Amino acid sequence: MSSFALKLVALLSMLYDHVAYVYPPALLLPELFPNISTELFEGLFHASHYIGRVAAPIFLWSVAQGYRHTKDWRRYAMRLFLFACLAEWPYYLLFESHGNIIFTQFTGLLTLRLMDWGNEMRPCLGHILAALTVVLSWHFAIFEGGGRYVLFILAFHFTHHWSTGKKALLWLFLYPSSRWKLLVLCVTEGMRLSNFTLNALGPLLGVGLTFLYNGKKGPDHRGVKYLWYVFYPAHLLILGLIQHYTQLFAI
Repeated sequence: MSSFALKLVALLSMLYDHVAYVYPPALLLPELFPNISTELFEGLFHASHYIGRVAAPIFLWSVAQGYRHTKDWRRYAMRLFLFACLAEWPYYLLFESHGNIIFTQFTGLLTLRLMDWGNEMRPCLGHILAALTVVLSWHFAIFEGGGRYVLFILAFHFTHHWSTGKKALLWLFLYPSSRWKLLVLCVTEGMRLSNFTLNALGPLLGVGLTFLYNGKKGPDHRGVKYLWYVFYPAHLLILGLIQHYTQLFAI
């Protein structure tokens, strides 16, 4: 798969996830399929959530790829920061929280650059700085995914030349272990194990798709380049307004 195809899959997955946030499948499926059995409905309902988990790993992978191939990391960083700012109000409108994933991508890009800069100054200094950034982000960041997602960007960066088998073994350990708090909640507070499975194993579908990358860029014209940046705030704004006015008229 080309990088264009992977990003298109991520975009469609994200769109589905956000539409499902406004119009939950649990409400729509019984209306669309009134004769559906309870068991089949529950299966379709839980399976539908996995579609939306494909997007995040691909978006994080794209930062590692972008940093490796960009001719000017500063322009790349400014572009990410600009669209992160443009998307922040629509993101808050839809989710009532701050820190959209483009801020995560921006932080991951700066971490990669900080690492390379540090290693140029002194051997291993960059790796120490990157590790420190992950730890601080894990505890203090308000952007989506926090230090966990920054760590994933670093993992994609370091393993791009690995064999598929080695990558699979790493991610089978890394992603589930990063969601250990969910597993603790399942054990101590009775949270459904399916919640851990969805959020710790579901994203591995997206990770697996990155293994299919064929090294090709795909369509290469300016409109395609900015499609990803423009679509993100635009679809958040539309869905946020739909949700806002639906709730307003329901009162």
